[in-house]
Amino acid sequence: MAALSQKVRNIAVIITLIKIAGISFYFGYINAINENNNNVLSSVNIVERGGDGGSGCITTITPALQQRIDARIKDHHKPQPGNTNTNNNGGKLFPDTTRQFVEGILSVSNKEFLHNPNYDFGVPFKSASEHADALILYNTKRSIPTSDKSLHDAAIHGEKDTGHIAKTSMSTALENCDAMNVIFLPYGYTQTRPSMNDCYTIMGNFESYHINRYFRMPDFETTNKHERELKPSHPLRHFGRVTLPKGIAEFDVPEVWRNYRRGEKGFVLEHFDALRTFVENVDTVQSELKELITKRNAVRDNTVVVMTVNVGQSELLANFVCAARSRGLDISNVVVFPTDIESKTLAEGLGVTTYFDEKNLGALPKGEARMYGDKIFASMMYAKILCVVYVSMLGYDVLFQDVDMVWFKDPLEYFHDPSNTSIQNFDILFQHDGSGQMRYNPLSANSGFYYVRANKKAQYVFTSLLYHGAFVRKSKSHQQVLVQLLLEHSSMFGTKVKVFDKLETDMFPGGYHYHQHWDTIKDIVNGKSNAYLLHMSWTENKDNKLKFFRQMGEWYLQDHCISNDFQGEEVSDGSLISHCCSAEPIFSCHFRDKPSKKPCWDSPCIDKRCRSFWQPTEDQIEEMKAKRKALS
Repeated sequence: MAALSQKVRNIAVIITLIKIAGISFYFGYINAINENNNNVLSSVNIVERGGDGGSGCITTITPALQQRIDARIKDHHKPQPGNTNTNNNGGKLFPDTTRQFVEGILSVSNKEFLHNPNYDFGVPFKSASEHADALILYNTKRSIPTSDKSLHDAAIHGEKDTGHIAKTSMSTALENCDAMNVIFLPYGYTQTRPSMNDCYTIMGNFESYHINRYFRMPDFETTNKHERELKPSHPLRHFGRVTLPKGIAEFDVPEVWRNYRRGEKGFVLEHFDALRTFVENVDTVQSELKELITKRNAVRDNTVVVMTVNVGQSELLANFVCAARSRGLDISNVVVFPTDIESKTLAEGLGVTTYFDEKNLGALPKGEARMYGDKIFASMMYAKILCVVYVSMLGYDVLFQDVDMVWFKDPLEYFHDPSNTSIQNFDILFQHDGSGQMRYNPLSANSGFYYVRANKKAQYVFTSLLYHGAFVRKSKSHQQVLVQLLLEHSSMFGTKVKVFDKLETDMFPGGYHYHQHWDTIKDIVNGKSNAYLLHMSWTENKDNKLKFFRQMGEWYLQDHCISNDFQGEEVSDGSLISHCCSAEPIFSCHFRDKPSKKPCWDSPCIDKRCRSFWQPTEDQIEEMKAKRKALS
């Protein structure tokens, strides 16, 4: 019996040892995954005394003990100071609930993208963004770089020591990407892009290539214009993507009826009437235009330079022609589409190939636009669309330009130069407008100077623009409509669009440079510029454009031909050249706070800021004071 009792006691000891070994293994495992394992076990008293004689052996883990153990383990997994890479998701940057659409993330320098010709997105960039980084999200583990194991792990878990997003080179970041989707977000804030607390929601779903924007604003349908402002008290509501905090929708839907009861047609039905005329006459126009271009040999390297004008802007057309002839530039492939008989007469008198589409354009207003976006300005947008559509449909490349322009040298040399390999793959190329307004972003393409290649993608952009004529009428400008179509066609069809950076390239300066970026204009004045032209955009009316050209030394039209429609006079092809064109520029000062070829210190200011373009020396200041004293 004693031997049997001893065996029972031995078995009990063995069972107890097995329990102790199991518990020790359990806590040993916990300690192995704990970076601070020195204090884990010591902080929990795991021994519960039990049994008849209080032998001190562990006989069971009570519920109370298990609760204390679980609490300690949970506390152990909380992020500790200096160990930001610890989280409740096994150390991953993204939870398992997003793994179907995002598995990892890396950053890459913006500069690498900006200076790599393989990734020219065609959009101009803010100079400050060159020093920022781009974020690349990976939708599967297979898309994450594998050439560097530590980088692969960092894309999923963050950098080992800090948990931060890891940075790498562009080539490494994209090495396993079958496709790359590019999204532009606002970088910093400007006067044209108000500061807002934007949030970006990314969801896994059927993929979309559009952004839906929600604002804390009232319902526009049930509130008046004065109450349509961004306020924190409003719930988030769905609005058009270019809605301003002041409650202004930049893209408003054109009306079908202006007043249905009175039978007043809205923009949609008015455009239907215009399209009906276009469709009924397009074949005739195409045939006549093809014959005219062939007869006059008005094409060079398969390119036609296209312009349109009414009598209100005809002096600017005349100045362009006279300035080009003064410099000996070839404008034989320029085709002008006048919208009235007066500007047709002038263009023909200056020896320019002219096609007057009276059925489609003859009803457009004759007067000059007094400001950007007024009724006359908006009406002329239809002519700008049609003339490009006509020539592009004939299979020619098109260089479209406004009439408020002078050439310093032939811009076609730039577009046709095969050594300019960086631009040869683009379908449409634009001068930079200079504006950062949300309705033009991110392209900010200027619709007054652009080059269109003769291919189906480029042609369909302008066919679509023609279809959107009601929207053009509503928005009073075809530029913002064209920009949105360029973005849509780029995304949908892969149409390649390029906008020349306003600062990185100085070939095609415009009104932004003339009025704001004077370094570019000073280079032109001093003969140090690579500019092909000067486009006097960003200028309120024709009168000011004329004055600015004159004081820049870029006005070549004789005074007796200004405001002369030459009706009743016998005008033949080219007969007005010697009568109207000056061989030398006609200079006069008007404003000292606008760029000029020579100092205009005695002239008044036109802007409130009144900052002189020329900075006089001390001697010149004294001389001006003496003159003013003598006059007084």
